[in-house]
Amino acid sequence: MNLKNTIITLSALLSLLLLGHVRAATVDYVLDQSNTLADGTDYLAVSISDSTPDQLDFRVDTLPALADKAGGNYGIQSFAFNFSSLSTVEFLLPEGWRLQYNKNMSEAGLFDVRIMGSGSSRQDPLEFSVLGLTLDSVEAGFASHVAGFTAFDGYPGVSSAFFYGDRLVPEVPLPAAVWLFGSGLLGLLGVARRRRH
Repeated sequence: MNLKNTIITLSALLSLLLLGHVRAATVDYVLDQSNTLADGTDYLAVSISDSTPDQLDFRVDTLPALADKAGGNYGIQSFAFNFSSLSTVEFLLPEGWRLQYNKNMSEAGLFDVRIMGSGSSRQDPLEFSVLGLTLDSVEAGFASHVAGFTAFDGYPGVSSAFFYGDRLVPEVPLPAAVWLFGSGLLGLLGVARRRRH
């Protein structure tokens, strides 16, 4: 492959990478409050992505503060959030999970929707999708019930708790190396063009 074809191929790949970054967005939150354990600790991470048209993909992960205490049958048993939407939405839930509207989540209060499984269908991570929602229609503020962890220091007998929060994790910008790579490709294209003339 000659230099010109190599540059064209690399330019096309860079364009696809940048286009994908511009079109798809992901918003990340941390739940750092609890009804039982100490507040101010990062307990769960919520990631919401719109990489598929007319669909939001949710992923909820327990973080080391909980995962390090995982016992038998550990995992997320329920998750709740609020949204504003004028359209009909459809939930794609894990096997054995169900949907409930206007449900309370301990001290976090009432939520528009709660999805929940049974003790035998706990998830870690929890992944589900919602058709008909956009990132703009999801309101900050989430809650989750996690069960099946061993006793925490200073909290004897605690094997489950509710967690909530809405701390937004700052978006990570496209790495500088990508921009540098792109400008280098453009420079090579200019050199190849001069050689041709």
